[in-house]
Amino acid sequence: MTTLIVGLVLFLGVHSLSIVNEPLRNRLHASLGEAAYKGLYSLASLVGLLLIIWGYAAARMDPTVIYTPPAWLRHLAMLLLIPVFPLLFATYFPGKIKARLKHPMLIAVKLWALAHLLANGMLQDLLLFGSVLA
Repeated sequence: MTTLIVGLVLFLGVHSLSIVNEPLRNRLHASLGEAAYKGLYSLASLVGLLLIIWGYAAARMDPTVIYTPPAWLRHLAMLLLIPVFPLLFATYFPGKIKARLKHPMLIAVKLWALAHLLANGMLQDLLLFGSVLA
């Protein structure tokens, strides 16, 4: 479980740097240069993602049930997942969805996390999907 938490802190921390401390991000970008900054950002993100995958897989070997969702929540989760891929694609193509929503990928990720929280009640699911949703 520790590996999952470290991966989440690293991955989400890197992705939240602009939100939490934009002056620090700007100083790092200016001092390292764009290529080095993007390379370091990508490397930290990749390491965080790999730790999340490894930690989540390890946590599934020793599951801790927090709650058991009712069966109808799985159907609701499936409905919430329907717009996820169109929203992801809208991020990369100009159009009405992107113009209206501004950040369709963010909405897609939030819907994905919420749907998985509704359908899964294990501790590792709450950590992963809850932290992404937050």
